[in-house]
Amino acid sequence: MRRRLLPPALVFALVLLGRAGVAPACTCTDPPINEALKQAETAFIGAVSDLGLDYSKHERVTGFTVQRVFKGAVPEHIRVVSALDEAACGYPFARGTVYLVFTRTVAGRPFTSFCSGNRALPSGTQAPPELGAGSAPAKAAQ
Repeated sequence: MRRRLLPPALVFALVLLGRAGVAPACTCTDPPINEALKQAETAFIGAVSDLGLDYSKHERVTGFTVQRVFKGAVPEHIRVVSALDEAACGYPFARGTVYLVFTRTVAGRPFTSFCSGNRALPSGTQAPPELGAGSAPAKAAQ
């Protein structure tokens, strides 16, 4: 009886498939606003003014023009860091969209993620009442 061997390319492909793992996925749940506020160091409403990627650090860097502050000291313009990959819970902000953003300081910079409780706010939407009235962002030093 003659045995038939698999072509080397097929063997190689099967080995690669066997080694390929499933990409980790972000598994957090979106917290209610009051819980997100409690866990955050800062909370604000702001419009995305610029988007950037830092592949060397695997980060998204998003600039915001801040409209209202609900927790912490937040300047009129702030850059917030998030993981680059959504599987690592990175938050994919969209240019020109207004968001309610919750951050914590990580490595000296404001950081946020899917797990932070961020929300896009439709145009003309008021801040959720559980946030209170809030205040204006801090003016930049002259």
